[in-house]
Amino acid sequence: MLACGKIAKPAYPTFKSSRLKFLSLVIRIVVFIWVIFGYDFKHSSVIASDQDKSDVKAPWPLHVIDNSSRGADGVRLADVNSDGLMDIATGWEQGGITRVYLHPGYDKVKQLWPAVTVGQTPSVEDAVFVDLDNDGAVDVVSSCQGNTKKLFIHWAPKDKNRYLDPDSWHSEVFGVTDGLTRWMFAVAMQVDGNNGLDIIAGGKNSGSQIGWLEAPTNPRAVSDYKWHTISTVGWIMSIVLSDMDSDRDLDVVITDRKGEVRGCRWLENPGPGPAQYQQWTNRFIGGKDREVMFMKIADLDQDNLEDIVVAVRPNSILYIRRLDTSGLSWQQYQIDLPDNTGTAKAVAVGDIDQDGWNDIVFTCENARGKYGAGWLSYENDTTDTKWIHHDISGDKRGIKYDRIELLDLDGDSDLDVLTCEESQDGVGLGVIWYENPHL
Repeated sequence: MLACGKIAKPAYPTFKSSRLKFLSLVIRIVVFIWVIFGYDFKHSSVIASDQDKSDVKAPWPLHVIDNSSRGADGVRLADVNSDGLMDIATGWEQGGITRVYLHPGYDKVKQLWPAVTVGQTPSVEDAVFVDLDNDGAVDVVSSCQGNTKKLFIHWAPKDKNRYLDPDSWHSEVFGVTDGLTRWMFAVAMQVDGNNGLDIIAGGKNSGSQIGWLEAPTNPRAVSDYKWHTISTVGWIMSIVLSDMDSDRDLDVVITDRKGEVRGCRWLENPGPGPAQYQQWTNRFIGGKDREVMFMKIADLDQDNLEDIVVAVRPNSILYIRRLDTSGLSWQQYQIDLPDNTGTAKAVAVGDIDQDGWNDIVFTCENARGKYGAGWLSYENDTTDTKWIHHDISGDKRGIKYDRIELLDLDGDSDLDVLTCEESQDGVGLGVIWYENPHL
């Protein structure tokens, strides 16, 4: 008679019980082996997951657009010949020249690009496209620091067939900028609604400033441009135009890496009138106590509000999340750069692996023997401190990288990485792009 609620053991072994004993023995052996031999491996994996979160694979294929001079310093884009493909302006700081590159078409994009030297520009730090005289030929403005301290305008030939002829370009200096500051960056903007395009520009070092060059009636009369300071600065890195307060005019967003008012901030456009010729109201976004470098304005978390993502020396990225449309409410999060990378220089935002979520591409300085360019994907949320690191450049070539542009250069529908490297082997890799291998 069996006691209620209990099951009698079988009087002899069954096939099922033998199989269970065998499986139990196998499990015990596996656990024993894992504990004795596998714990360190698992533990190291946990450490890598929590600290580095690295998924470093082979570097992306590298293609050189131009390596004919020294110290390529930044890439700026525009479709200057209306062929639907982005062209590039770059200043070569040590080479003392500004050059333009025309996209050669997808079938030749992995070769050296057609190029022209548009002017001699000692200590050039930045070059940007702008059709300043509105004649249909896209000109270039160069910002020069060092002992040069000038803004140059390089007038493009009206005959599009002579765009690549260096003798057809004509360079002049905006007289009012001569000696005013060590110029670092410039963008074109219609500020006051009068005459042609104006220029927003900024510099670095003691007594430096950001302001705008007011265009005269005749945009070719370079001696007639007037300068208006809108803020003091310590060291301008980025200047981006965006309507930060939803009042339907463009404000000026900057990263200022040095000085008493350093940080990521925006200067509120007061609108046409006397206030535009005075200092503009400063609005801090974040990074006030940090050495902020190049930034991007992008909707990182895809909530339909544009955030700020900025590289921060020495080894982090700030994700400054916009909380509303006022431009006054922000939440700051730090994203750590992975180990064995250089110091943070620039960032860009885009869906690199086409999984529907935004990633962050970064470049570095001081990357000798380290990773100089890579991309980060988040595991849980954009507010994660540790993102997963994926390699782009490798750790063998590339020391000092610069700004990043993400675009499909080869027509295969994924985002490639366009940048410059200015220090490898004393001359730099030049104007380069890394081919996205995901498609």
